[in-house]
Amino acid sequence: MTIALIDDQVLGRVLRGDVPKVLRRRELATTGYWYVRLCQAVLGAMDRPGVLSRPFADLPEEMRDRALSAVLELPGQIGLTSLRELAPHIGRLRQRHALNVLGLEALAAATRLEAEVFLSV
Repeated sequence: MTIALIDDQVLGRVLRGDVPKVLRRRELATTGYWYVRLCQAVLGAMDRPGVLSRPFADLPEEMRDRALSAVLELPGQIGLTSLRELAPHIGRLRQRHALNVLGLEALAAATRLEAEVFLSV
């Protein structure tokens, strides 16, 4: 099965129960930094919603509680590659690519997992 590496916005959509059709037959994974960004936005900005947190704030209460629980404890079927595995690869990639840490982690994870990357627009 093909692995799909999903960014923070796509991850939020999946955790709200809205899995895009193109991802339904794929294993899902995300990066630590994308997961952290989603957690910070959703758990820290519910009073002033932004791009990542507004879709959670707009959910009916029962669905929001379920989605927030999924943010607090990432479901087991969504892979999350450890920085223990990625750090050496990130270090090597840094020598060849002028990317920020978010980009380097995504590139390292995609390479390590042999995954296709799905970014939100």
